[in-house]
Amino acid sequence: MLYYKQLKPVLIAIVLLLLTFSASNAQAPQNQPQQRFEEANQLFNQSKYTEAAHLYQQLLDEGYEQPSLYFNAGNAYSKTGKTGLAVYNYEKALQLSPNNEAVKHNLALANQKVTGFTDELPMVFFQQWWVQLQHLHKPNGWAIGAVIFFWLLLGGITLNSILPGLQNKYLRWCNYTLGTLCLLYLIMAADAYFASNNHQSGIIMTNNIRAKTAPDQNSRDAFEVGEGMKVHISDATQDFCKIELADGKSCWISCAYIKRL
Repeated sequence: MLYYKQLKPVLIAIVLLLLTFSASNAQAPQNQPQQRFEEANQLFNQSKYTEAAHLYQQLLDEGYEQPSLYFNAGNAYSKTGKTGLAVYNYEKALQLSPNNEAVKHNLALANQKVTGFTDELPMVFFQQWWVQLQHLHKPNGWAIGAVIFFWLLLGGITLNSILPGLQNKYLRWCNYTLGTLCLLYLIMAADAYFASNNHQSGIIMTNNIRAKTAPDQNSRDAFEVGEGMKVHISDATQDFCKIELADGKSCWISCAYIKRL
């Protein structure tokens, strides 16, 4: 009896922990990313655009990157009048899904609200093909493919050298094909990696910025840059970034005004 009394507090504590764990597990599915995404969609459909944008942004801040998430976030920010964030999210969606016509259409509508907007020169056909090929796999996918084709090529060469009876033109052509695919995947792995880590483009997040002719706040004003303008960052100091616009103009502004893509 005495032994039971000593164990009773421990047993109660264990039961309470199990109940707490069960309750947390029961509530966990309600906080799953897909359910939160659907909740944000419902808020958007109810014209609660600010609340929807907040939920979308939470998911993005947590590292979830899907074209539909960026696209819906862009729509929500567009409805709340935040042109810079709308353009930014549409551009991110377009990076992940370059042929998405809905994203292109809404991005074009958002750019109409950008003061002084100048469209970029369209890509020629082989550039478009390259971008489509680039998005066939993620960088890790291209790298894994390169490794697989390398080992297949190594196996083919070994087979061709140690088994004289298999030295024929078909095996040689197979090895040539494997070597070509290995090289292609290796090149695309490097290109996709650098493309995904290239942050030399950005979107202006503040309206009516007075751009400067030098990286100094006291330097002469060059012209005004509007919120939502897409810029290329060609140089930077600790506080200032040199930006280039689509029409060739260049100037310096504070890096704090730019959200890099």
